[in-house]
Amino acid sequence: MDMQVAEVRRCGIRRDPPALVVVYHLGLKTRKRTIKLADVRDKSVVDLFSELMKDSSTKNLLQNVPKSQLMRLLTILRDLIHNVPLHESIKRCDEEDVISSGEDLNTVHPDLLERKKAIMDELFEQNRIDPTHPEFEYDKEVDFPQDKVETCLWDSDECEL
Repeated sequence: MDMQVAEVRRCGIRRDPPALVVVYHLGLKTRKRTIKLADVRDKSVVDLFSELMKDSSTKNLLQNVPKSQLMRLLTILRDLIHNVPLHESIKRCDEEDVISSGEDLNTVHPDLLERKKAIMDELFEQNRIDPTHPEFEYDKEVDFPQDKVETCLWDSDECEL
């Protein structure tokens, strides 16, 4: 796997024993790799993800899998280990994957915060326009409606630092 990049075709989970299952193409061959996960019951999803990324061969294999997808799979696996029904876990993950502009991310659990950050990073990359793109505009000016402008003390000229 050093010279060639593995093309991940499928990524899933196995409940007993807990593992991440990856089907990938390497050269002309299709391979299946099972990555065992220890102490799923006791560790957070963020800890499980960081352990996966510590191993260089696993990191190379999973580099093209979106972080949000891995976090979602690890969350579902952790729920299954804690005897949460699969449909409830998937439903909860679907609800958690929605980014709301009014949501206070300072109060959420670190696992959920990390998932939301991964989703926001993916959305940012999808919406980013490269400077070489024909629709790229360098000095874009946006006019905001004045009726919704709120004034703050730090925003005034009278405020001294």
